Amino acid sequence: MRCGLLLLLLLVGCQRPTAPSAVSPVTAPPPLLTASAPPDAARITQVSLINALMVGRYDGVITLGELMQSGNLGLGTCDHLDGELVIIDNEAFKIQSTGEIQKLPPTETTPWAMITPFEGQARQELGPMSSLEELDARLNGLLADPDIFFAIRLDAEFTALTVRSVARQTPPYRPLDEVAKSQKVWNYERVRGTLVGIRSPKWTTGLAVPGYHWHFISDDRTRGGHVLNCQFASGKLAYDRCETWTIRLDPKHTMDGHDLSKDRSKALQEVESSRGK
Repeated sequence: MRCGLLLLLLLVGCQRPTAPSAVSPVTAPPPLLTASAPPDAARITQVSLINALMVGRYDGVITLGELMQSGNLGLGTCDHLDGELVIIDNEAFKIQSTGEIQKLPPTETTPWAMITPFEGQARQELGPMSSLEELDARLNGLLADPDIFFAIRLDAEFTALTVRSVARQTPPYRPLDEVAKSQKVWNYERVRGTLVGIRSPKWTTGLAVPGYHWHFISDDRTRGGHVLNCQFASGKLAYDRCETWTIRLDPKHTMDGHDLSKDRSKALQEVESSRGK
């Protein structure tokens, strides 16, 4: 399906990090609309808006085959909100509400996703983490620019891990915060795998998921989901600073009268962190 393009370029310098920085965060200038971007800038390509997903826009608008022309690492959901999407090492996987993991063909579609051509320009070993909140806080100390996107990969053996997924929806679609109340939650111990994460700036409220958004998939591709909590003794961290953000919109994708400018941040926070039933 053909999609329209909205390209937002963050003009805050084009160098990638080579090591963690202790420099204090600086405020970036507002993003500018542009028709091109520096070819060496790491990119985040996003499908649709998070507020569109929040109000129940679950129909796929782009195939994974087309999406993955823009990257090799990402996360999102599938057509009809059917499970959690993880894109890793140029392969796409769906974690269903049954816990089953399915490798996806390029014909599968997504209503919302974020992807990047990940290189892992900065790498570091991480010590023990007792919670997802501690991991987020530790990363905030490493990723100095709060107004820039970061794509993150963390490989570890997790001593404890809590993940969730949601079931495929049928029209008429309910809002996402209502669907999340019936999500499926799993607790795992001693599972080796990868956290795929995107950190979006606070100013993306209503467009992306401000802060950290994490999905997980195990090395043996048998367990995964949206991450609610985690613990590990050590992990291998890699991340890219992403200075170009492209939002792909379907021009025929109407909102049926929904006001996407409404502040849904509280409902989104509940969706992101809720452990459900």
